[in-house]
Amino acid sequence: MPESSAPEADQLDPAIAALLAQLWRAAQDGRPWSLPRLCKQSGLRMSTLRRCLTLLAELELADMELDESGRGRAWLSAEGLALCRGLFAPES
Repeated sequence: MPESSAPEADQLDPAIAALLAQLWRAAQDGRPWSLPRLCKQSGLRMSTLRRCLTLLAELELADMELDESGRGRAWLSAEGLALCRGLFAPES
């Protein structure tokens, strides 16, 4: 996504912005976060989190992994990292 067309964080749906911010934090930790941790940190209900992650996955901005019991984890894709770097990284 070209930088000139990248949205500002305040132009995003609040749930998407909250989730992207937490996925960005997880990327800074260097590992995917569990879905329950993403819920707690973003303040989203699990159903909202799953819908948002599905949308981000369809847009190729995030990936998630779910096991048979429904537990899972999520992380930013390369495209998602580039977007979040523009949204959340301090300008140098």
